[in-house]
Amino acid sequence: MSQIRILPSNCIGCGTCVQLCPFEALSLAEGQAHVDHDRCVVCGSCVPVCPADAIVDDSLPDDFMPGDSMVDWSIPDEPDAKRIVKSNEASSFSGICVYAEHMDGALVPSVAEVIGAARQLTEGTGLPVSAVLLGSEVGHLTGELLELGVDEVWLVDSPNLQPYAEDAEARCMSELLAELKPAIVLGSGTRRGRSIFPRVAARLNTGLCADCISLSLDQDTGNLVVTRPAYGGSIVAKIVIPHQRPQMATIKEHVFRPASKVNAPSGIVRDMSSQIRVSKTVLEILEIVKGRADPANLLQADTIVAVGRGIKKAENLPLIYEFAGAIGASVGATRAAVDLGWMHPSHQIGQTGSIVKPRVYFACGISGALQHTVGMEEAETIVAINSDPNAPIFDLATYGIVGDLLEVIPAFMETLKAEKQQTMM
Repeated sequence: MSQIRILPSNCIGCGTCVQLCPFEALSLAEGQAHVDHDRCVVCGSCVPVCPADAIVDDSLPDDFMPGDSMVDWSIPDEPDAKRIVKSNEASSFSGICVYAEHMDGALVPSVAEVIGAARQLTEGTGLPVSAVLLGSEVGHLTGELLELGVDEVWLVDSPNLQPYAEDAEARCMSELLAELKPAIVLGSGTRRGRSIFPRVAARLNTGLCADCISLSLDQDTGNLVVTRPAYGGSIVAKIVIPHQRPQMATIKEHVFRPASKVNAPSGIVRDMSSQIRVSKTVLEILEIVKGRADPANLLQADTIVAVGRGIKKAENLPLIYEFAGAIGASVGATRAAVDLGWMHPSHQIGQTGSIVKPRVYFACGISGALQHTVGMEEAETIVAINSDPNAPIFDLATYGIVGDLLEVIPAFMETLKAEKQQTMM
């Protein structure tokens, strides 16, 4: 079985690999890096970043040596391989289209973020921004979309487009986009967006990039350049869809600034309901069970107390909840704490969890792996508590406390109690 190994004679204990490991499978002890093979998935992201060539991936060829370029081991091009046929001529496509997701008769909040991203892209270009609105009895939402600054709303209103009829919606959206030919199609990385966009991209034989955190236009080609984390957040990749159209992308929620409303909307509504065929869904919805979208109350929280493996065991969580209750905070967690079964996945913050922007963020026993920090780095104030003075979280923190959190937090609470009693006197 392949695995990651540390060469003790080479390791200099710099901690670079610890900071970049997206699975928190690496740690430092007595100046040496160590691998937790129960957590390591052998993604290989730590191998090229080690400055001392002290990390070996057993899954690589036998003659691969530390320091070799990973590119040297890529599969060579086959001269006789068939080239991908361009199915769509780029010159016939123009403008940006956003998917207007809605639920229970209202636009979901992320629609404003997607429109904001589209409007930011088109600044100074003159490119139009349109919105696709699909559903049953959704015409009343067109006014809100126009107020958010779109130039056109492409409306298809049909009784076949009931909630969760995502197969019918994907077919309808594919036909609409093929007819109106936008160059770029953007949506939010919600559950629904992640369900519909791959279906549409497959039907249109085009490319799709998911969970983007940045968008730009190439000045020379006009191609959309999307940026997204890869390998669990350990690297950031820039991706281009150079040939196929439309270029499709979903953006991560709570990353882009929502579009502000315009004073005098000048856009128009194009009702395509009679021109686009809408088939019936093959799905039969037996029951809709409403759940809480944010059971941990992280997205709206002003203050968050988050925990990592540094709390040592689940039995120490009551202290965290007591502290959070004393300061009116919600409780979050790293992926490591969730994977260990200490916390419910709804509490997870990071690349594979929630992206939060609280006023105050307490990082308790959190090392500061990129997989987690991408989800909380925009907090106004970050207070880090960690017993390791070299923990990467201190590089991000506004205030840092080096110490055992099981001692620091009780001291915090005693101070709070004393100040409360003094105020009441």
